[in-house]
Amino acid sequence: MAKEKYEELVLQLGDLAREALPNKPTCPRSMERVFKAEDVVLARRDELAQLEQQLNDEDGAFQEFMDQVASEREQQEAVVKQFRRAVDAIQGRVKELRKKIGSQRAGVRYDRNAIKKMEARHADLEMTTQDPGKIHQSKELLKKMRLAAMRKQSDLEDLEREFDIVLTPSPGQPGSAGILAHKRLLILEDEVEERELEHQEVMADLEQQLSLKEEEVKAAEDFLDKAVFMLGEDCYANRIPDAGLASLYPRLDKAR
Repeated sequence: MAKEKYEELVLQLGDLAREALPNKPTCPRSMERVFKAEDVVLARRDELAQLEQQLNDEDGAFQEFMDQVASEREQQEAVVKQFRRAVDAIQGRVKELRKKIGSQRAGVRYDRNAIKKMEARHADLEMTTQDPGKIHQSKELLKKMRLAAMRKQSDLEDLEREFDIVLTPSPGQPGSAGILAHKRLLILEDEVEERELEHQEVMADLEQQLSLKEEEVKAAEDFLDKAVFMLGEDCYANRIPDAGLASLYPRLDKAR
C-alpha cells in the first residue's frame, strides 16, 4: 500500500475542520482566515459571472441587431429592384461621395484613437515630470491634434450633408421610393460597419477583463487552499478533539 501524502492529508483535515468546527469552542482562530478567503473566492466568482453575462448580452444584442438589419435590407432591396432605373441614374455621384465619406470616416476614427492615446500620455507626463517646458509642449501638441480632428469632423459632416441631398428626391420625382430605399440601404451599411467596430471593441475589452478576472479567481482559490491547509496544520498541531477529525491524526503521524 502506497504511503499517504502528508500535504493531501492536511488538506483533507482542513476541509473536515471547515465543516465540523465552526461555532464550537474548539474552533481555532485560523478558521477566520478560511472564512475571509471563501468570501473573496465567492466575490471573484460572482464578478466573473457578471462579466460572462455582459459578454453574452453583448453578443446577443449584436446578433439581434444583425437579424433586424437583414430583415429590413430584404424589404428595401425589393423596393430598389422595382425602381432600378431611377437608382442607377444617381449611382455615379453616390459612389463618388461614398468613397470620400468612407475615407474621411476612417481618418476621423484614426484621429479619435490618436487623441485618446495622446491624452493618456499627457496625463502621465503631468504626473511624472516637473519640467514645465515638456508639459507645455505636450499640451500644445494635444491642442493641435484636437483642432485638426475638429476640422476633419466638419469636412465629414459637409460630405454627409451633400450625400443626404443627392439621395433626397424632390417632390413628385419619378422613382423616389427606390431612391429613398437605396439611401436607407446605404445608411444600414454604415450602421452595420459602426456596430461591428463597436462590437469588436466591446468584446475585446470584455475578453481581456475576463482573462484578468479568471486569474484573480485562480489566485483567490489558491489562497483559500493555503488557508485550508494552514487550518489543517493548526488542527493537527493542537490535536483538536473532534470525532470527525480524530481518525486523521494517526494517518498524519505515519505520513510525516
